[in-house]
Formats: sequence, C-alpha cells, structure tokens
Amino acid sequence: YQLFVERALSLVRPGGRLGFIVPSGLASDHGSGGLRRELITRTAIDTFMTIENRAGIFPIHRGLKFTLLTATPGCQTDAIPARSGVRETGVLDRLPDDEIDRDAVALAPSLLARVSGPGLAIPDIRSQADLSLVSRIVWSHPAVGDAEWGLRFGRELNATEDRPHFSTDFHGLPVAEGKHLHPFAVRVAETRLRVGSDVAARLLGGRRPFTRPRLAYRDVASASNRLTLIAAIVPRGVVTTHTVFVVRTPPDLETQYFLCAMFNSYVANHLVRMRVSTHVGAAVIDRLPVPKPPRESAAFRRLASLAVALAAGHPVAAEQQAVAARLYGIDAEEFALVLDGFPLVPAAERAAALDAFRCIVENSSS
Repeated sequence: YQLFVERALSLVRPGGRLGFIVPSGLASDHGSGGLRRELITRTAIDTFMTIENRAGIFPIHRGLKFTLLTATPGCQTDAIPARSGVRETGVLDRLPDDEIDRDAVALAPSLLARVSGPGLAIPDIRSQADLSLVSRIVWSHPAVGDAEWGLRFGRELNATEDRPHFSTDFHGLPVAEGKHLHPFAVRVAETRLRVGSDVAARLLGGRRPFTRPRLAYRDVASASNRLTLIAAIVPRGVVTTHTVFVVRTPPDLETQYFLCAMFNSYVANHLVRMRVSTHVGAAVIDRLPVPKPPRESAAFRRLASLAVALAAGHPVAAEQQAVAARLYGIDAEEFALVLDGFPLVPAAERAAALDAFRCIVENSSS
C-alpha cells in the first residue's frame, strides 16, 4: 500500500485531492514512518479514520483494521483529525460534508513525535479525555529509551534458525519462549528445549547474558488480549528466543523489579495498546513513558518489593497497580478510564485496584 500512496503524492497537483482505503499499518507500522512524515509535511490531512473489520465490511479476516485517508497536497497538517474504533460504515454517512468531524481527536505532530519518535506513529486515542491523559503522561515522564533511563531491549536466540542447536534431553540451559513469560514470572518448568551454555554464548556472539537475571517482555501480543505488555525477570541460567525482548544492559536487580512492576501496570498497558496490533516491538517500548522516582523513595522501594512478592505468588496485585498508577500522576477518574479498557480482566480485580488507589490518595492527603 505504501507504493500506491507514494505514487498518489507524486501525481496529484497542489490543491488537488487524494483518498485511500489502506491497511492500518499506515498509522502504526515502523516501516511507514517516512510515508507518514511526507503526508504530514506535504498535505493537509482532513480524514484519518481507523476502521475495524469485526462486522465483515470487507471479505477479509475480521481481526484486521484499515485506514480511511483523505488529504489535500500543497500544505502541511497542523493536527491530524484522527478517529479510531469505527466498526460500521453508517458512520461515514453521518460525517458532515463541510465541517470538521467533531468526534475526531486532533493529534499534533509534536505529540506524535513524543509518543512514537521520528516515525510519527499515530496512536489509537479515541476521546478527548484519553488525549488529555496521554499528553500529560508523555510530557511528564521519561521514555524507556531516553537518557534518564537509557534502556535498550533486544532478542537473544531464534527459535527457528537456532533450533538445530537445541535438544530435549534436559541437559543445558532451559530455552524460554514468549509463551513461558507471564506477569512477573517465567515458567521455566514448562520449557522443553535446552541448549549448552557454550553453544548459546557462541550463537550470541560471545555474550553470556544468561549469567545474570534480566528484565524481559513478550513480543507477541494483541491490543484485545487480557493484557498486552507482559513482563518478568528472566532468572540466571535461562536463555530466551526471539519472541522475548530482553534488556541489553540490565540495571541493578531492584531497579529491574521496579520496572517489571511498571511494565505490568494497567497504565503502561493502556499506553502500549494505543500503538500495538500484534507485536510489542522494541520501538514501542523505547518510547514508553515510565516514571523514575528517586531510588531511596518509599514508592520506588515499595513497588520493587511488590514485584518480588508477585513473582513469588503473593496476592498483592491491587496495591502494585495502585502504586504504579499513582506514580504516573493520574487521578481516580483517569484511573477508572484506564481500567475500563481491560474488559477481560475480572471486574473484581479492577475494582480492587481502584479501591487501593483511592486508599493511597486518601492516605497521602491526610
């Protein structure tokens, strides 16, 4: 689809019109970053609508999404009138012919750069309340890839290319795949494959990351899953495959547990869901805002200890979610908005998190 949009940009005259129905990758794919910049700087975009195919609008997979784009070349876009989550074509009939779409959310390029970097990926923001929440969070907290955190994530082994080196005789390092990662825990006992430590080091170019614990998250996910960003601490003596992203230079263990708690929070998941279709790539996490309180602060230490407790199976998830949300600087109404986006999480769990949050707020103001 990129070729067709590029061709249209070269053919249409200034002041002319272009309109396309394309895959939703135009809004989110890393490889479409240059094309998005061209559209924003060379055209005035007046429609950017992401439509879901759940009702079978097109005879393709109902889990796919597509984008309706209209624009006028010869000027630039000051704010993209983005609209997401449309599921039926009747919405198009109700759009005004000569007025702005009042249900669209105006996304400034400066916000896109802050949210997604130079690729200007367009997040799935569906309301003014969500826009206000996201804007405040991304401008208030450093992203994982910013200098304040300075973290980079990457893959270790490849389950397909390196399979000839694996065995099932239970000698060597356990090979953990994405399916073995659950919030706060890697289920090593469920792994089937093994690889020798020297072989793993050779495949990793001489590196031996498996000699230390390290924060990791699952690559394969979906914005419609129970959770989208799932993180855990990979124990030493375990190596991972390409469906797991692992921190390249791990900070101290307490900081990793703090980050694990933040990654598994509803707020972080809410932010990631705005940019994810089926994969949580390293570029998404690179721009994920994560608060960085002082190490000696009570919130930092408490959250790290809660992550340790959750890894051990203790039922303290409500407090962990509440402390993480409080660090993001949101209020109870905004946290309730976030929680509404997780319908597959039992209502009792969401209610417990909100109650714990309100308790923290009351205690801090008393």
